[in-house]
Amino acid sequence: MEILRNLLGSLGSGLIRLLVAVGIIAAVGYFVVRPVLDKAGDITRETNQTIRKGVNRGFGSNGAGLEDVDKTLQEVNKTVEREIKKSFHFAEKHGAPASPKRLIKCIQRADGNPHRIQHCTVKF
Repeated sequence: MEILRNLLGSLGSGLIRLLVAVGIIAAVGYFVVRPVLDKAGDITRETNQTIRKGVNRGFGSNGAGLEDVDKTLQEVNKTVEREIKKSFHFAEKHGAPASPKRLIKCIQRADGNPHRIQHCTVKF
């Protein structure tokens, strides 16, 4: 009988210790870890909303969209064309042998290399 009391006493005290440990872990999880995770979720949600708003403002009707880029490229092309015509007119006026066809061929052969294009503009 005494052995049974010792066995049940040891088992009972071990079970009580286990329940106390589980309770402490649950309390720490509920009162410490859960609020931290909730706050992290809120921060993530706010960050995503901010990024979406920024992207929506950057493109579309309120921001710079593809239409705006296309218009800008067209304006740049017109400006470059106008400046080339002015430079040929100026060169013809002052007696320099200007050849638009040769300049265009030279620029096409330059294949986008800015130094070669600059050389073409000086040469022609």
